[in-house]
Amino acid sequence: MGTPYSAIITLIVAAGVLNIIMSLYALSGRSKLATVKTFFVFSMMAAIYTFGAALELASDSLQEIQFWIKIEYLGMPFLPPLNLLIILSYLGMERYLRRDLQIAMFAIPVVTMLLVMTNEWHHLYYRDIVLRTGISGLKVDVIAGPWYIIQGAYTFACLIGGVILLLRSWRRMPSYRLQLGTMLIGLILPLIGDFLYLGGLTPDGIDPIPVIMTITSALYLWALTSKGLFHVAPIARDNLFASMRDGVLVLDLDSRLVDFNPAAASMMPELSASAIGEPLHDLWQHHATVEPVFCLEDSRVSDNGDADIQEIQWQVGGKMFKYQIRSSTVRNQRGREAGRLIVLIDVTERARLQEELLQMAYYDGLTQIYNRAHFMKLSRAILSRAVLHREPLAFLLFDIDYFKRINDVFGHDIGDQALLHVVMVTRKALRPEDLFARYGGEEFAIAMPDMTPSEAEAAAQRIRTKLVAQPLVTPEGPLQITASFGIASVNSSSRSRSGTENEEDGGSEAVRTVAPFNLQRSVELEPIATDGEAEIWWDSELKRLLKMADRALYEAKRSGRDTIRVADEES
Repeated sequence: MGTPYSAIITLIVAAGVLNIIMSLYALSGRSKLATVKTFFVFSMMAAIYTFGAALELASDSLQEIQFWIKIEYLGMPFLPPLNLLIILSYLGMERYLRRDLQIAMFAIPVVTMLLVMTNEWHHLYYRDIVLRTGISGLKVDVIAGPWYIIQGAYTFACLIGGVILLLRSWRRMPSYRLQLGTMLIGLILPLIGDFLYLGGLTPDGIDPIPVIMTITSALYLWALTSKGLFHVAPIARDNLFASMRDGVLVLDLDSRLVDFNPAAASMMPELSASAIGEPLHDLWQHHATVEPVFCLEDSRVSDNGDADIQEIQWQVGGKMFKYQIRSSTVRNQRGREAGRLIVLIDVTERARLQEELLQMAYYDGLTQIYNRAHFMKLSRAILSRAVLHREPLAFLLFDIDYFKRINDVFGHDIGDQALLHVVMVTRKALRPEDLFARYGGEEFAIAMPDMTPSEAEAAAQRIRTKLVAQPLVTPEGPLQITASFGIASVNSSSRSRSGTENEEDGGSEAVRTVAPFNLQRSVELEPIATDGEAEIWWDSELKRLLKMADRALYEAKRSGRDTIRVADEES
């Protein structure tokens, strides 16, 4: 047969069990709590209080009731200041509490506990405890002593102070309102219960706080396990954080969203208060296809907290941006890792300027093909590879005929159009591996890997023929454009695609230099040259080849223009 308060006792015991579960969850390390020790102590004190209250209701004598009241007070006086400390830590305000001030917060609860344990000697806390008559169960009435009032006032001060702090943070932390609301409920319900109890409005004068803790404990446990309550205190959640132009995301150690600022919400429109406590990976994939930098399983953030930086393409509303992503570790006051800070920086404009500088450094401004400097750099690499691998290579220089006359007669605008027309026609006649550049003025250069002299001459002939066949259309009618070509080559006939002559010589006599370029000497010198010496040497040989091609070009011009000449060994 149960007691008259069996249902109430069951609820109170449930509250104690929930608090034990929360304390174990906090200690397990799975919660990643920023204030794990404080929350553990809070949960254990709440469990002691609720179990004591349940056993008080189940008692059969006044002596048992007095005993279990003492057990309740091993935990109950400490709950309000512990709750306040958790709130201060959560709001990033515990730095304002000196160590001695934190200790002082527990002076009154400690005195209360000692006075309750020794109340029979002095009656400073309870003047008397008497059995209540006229009710169905065994229940006592307490007559408050002077320290009871002090403890009650202190309890109300801690609870009301916590409510004020949470309400002040409500407007400036809109993305955290679920967590703030959970803590507000955990304070307001006990306040209401205390007023009802002190006003004698509860059934049979039963203290409602242990029953209320069944609700608040269940709510805390839900928020703790599903929404990451207390995972990372929003220390940076102030005006600076909210007004930053860079997007900021705060994650816990499970890559779940803990906080974000308005700039991040504009970069990721899906972010909202409901996203707090949810994994960020899926949201990230809506905007970027690369693996997110905040993946903690394979994070590259160093142990000393240095930020990992990467730049990625970012899509928002159909528009493409360039974002720099910085990831760094968030640590608590003891230096333990508590989460991850992700900063999203819009570098679209900077990337555009860098691309423009790259274009200026590598490409001709008018024709958008390589400029001379970049052509020389790439050609050195092509030349060294061709020589060391004994592969043919051709260089072709060509010049627009009578270009000065085009500028003088038709104007520089038509002259620019003529350059663009020549580039357009030439590109269509080249292979993807050919290197095409504006060499200077109206002169162009082409590097043709793996091409013998005859193949390069055939390629030049194709370009020349296409130029003749496709005049430039101008407002004054078609303008015929021609060009003169000069070719110089490095060739190994044993490796040529057009024949296999001299293969029986084993390659030593298979080298034929069209321009005065000693292939055998290059192979012999390269292995013993230092990096600096090798670069100077290859530069010298490249200039020698281009000079031969240039001589052949001017020979073509002297021969009447619109023709092709190949440099020979006597050039």
